[in-house]
Amino acid sequence: MRVKVNKTGKIFIGVTILLGVAAVNTGNNLLYLIVSSLLSGMLIAGFISLKNLRNLRLTLNFPYEVYASIPIKGKVGIKKEDNYYSFLISIDNGFSKVLFPYVDKEFRFKELSFIFPDRGYYEKVKLKISSDFPLGMFTRFFETEIKVNLIVFPKPIRTDLKEFISEEERGESKSFFQVKGYEDIKDIRDYKNEPMKLIHWKLSAKSESLKVKEMVRNENRSVILSLNSVDGDLETKLSKLTYLINELIDRGFSVALKLDNTFIPPSFGQKHKLKLLKELAVYGKNS
Repeated sequence: MRVKVNKTGKIFIGVTILLGVAAVNTGNNLLYLIVSSLLSGMLIAGFISLKNLRNLRLTLNFPYEVYASIPIKGKVGIKKEDNYYSFLISIDNGFSKVLFPYVDKEFRFKELSFIFPDRGYYEKVKLKISSDFPLGMFTRFFETEIKVNLIVFPKPIRTDLKEFISEEERGESKSFFQVKGYEDIKDIRDYKNEPMKLIHWKLSAKSESLKVKEMVRNENRSVILSLNSVDGDLETKLSKLTYLINELIDRGFSVALKLDNTFIPPSFGQKHKLKLLKELAVYGKNS
């Protein structure tokens, strides 16, 4: 754990030194008493600031879909694992930071913006924890790594759908396309401006948000994607495939993916989409 002296702290130290020199030169007992009080206050503030950052426990939660180089909101939680409160706790990830006015024995959550520059698997995320409590003269801080087990997908790059979707289908909105020709329920997911007829009212009543039914299209078309489906270097190809997978599955297509010796059979729905995107995220990372 390290300490940074703030501007007010430098002034406080300067005044204390000046008074200490004056007390030695004059032998004034009152000055000695003042200097002793200032040093005692500094010592007590240091002890309190050290205690303030002890026994903190943190956790991080991310959304299901995280893409490289695209800012996202994660939820950082913090609690105190002893009987004392902590105050003015700041959490910084190098991209953004949040301030918790106080922390007790219950987890408290706030949104913190993150940006991951590269695709792939992230086992840990580094955070900086700091506080200038109690007097604002010194900022005590430390860095910690939080286990997240996060898979970051390639950044989507828009690409032409004409090889996979007819001109008529490209002109239709996704929500309209998802209603046509569907009969059976494939999956349940969060509401994103779909038609009212797709809302699952019973499940929505039990949840804090609206849920919609993702339907199986009886006239389903299958699309097999591979690195040869798009152009560019490897990272560009993976980014374009990411875009295609999102667009095609959201439009109700059954999508398969072939990467070298790996083949994922065609299917549809949110779970299948995440499976395909995970394959793109880690492609070539272990070789």
